[in-house]
Amino acid sequence: METLNTEVRLLGQKIPLKSSGDPKLVSEVLGLVAKRIEAAEARPGAPKTPHHVLLLALLELAEEYIQAKRRMKDYQGNVETKSKELFKMIEAQLK
Repeated sequence: METLNTEVRLLGQKIPLKSSGDPKLVSEVLGLVAKRIEAAEARPGAPKTPHHVLLLALLELAEEYIQAKRRMKDYQGNVETKSKELFKMIEAQLK
């Protein structure tokens, strides 16, 4: 896969990036990060130092990620339970 060289500006600093990922995915990731940093900066009473803003944005993303993982695990458990129930019903009908 081709290496993509790009530059992103976050908190007023230019950061060079190299990625071999899908350019659309890279763009989406950068957009999400920029949006989260802007939201962290705009929070009332939020710290204004760059590393505190980044940490706040990172913690919010981590919380959302963990919640998504939990929802996925619950969904997978529900699918497994329903699949077993359906399998039992099919077996009962075939007897």
